[in-house]
Amino acid sequence: MTRLPITIAAFVFLASASATAPASAASQPYALATVTSQCAISAAKAGKIASKLYGGKVIDVKQVNAKGRSAFRVKLLQPNGRIHSVLIDANSGQPLK
Repeated sequence: MTRLPITIAAFVFLASASATAPASAASQPYALATVTSQCAISAAKAGKIASKLYGGKVIDVKQVNAKGRSAFRVKLLQPNGRIHSVLIDANSGQPLK
């Protein structure tokens, strides 16, 4: 009976430690920008640029770090129902390849 409280305490400690561990950048192709950097264009402008270049409706825009550069990941809903993800450079407004 005395093992049960110790087991529960160990489980709670291990669960909380693994829940707060940061995900490695290698597991994510585009890491979310943790520090808000100054951008020459806004997220709304990035969405407009992506929509104009690739067509579709903007459904999500997030600031990310891609290839060591600040960028916006724009998700577009295409007329055929597919979702197209585009990277727009946050400084130049040009799409990243």
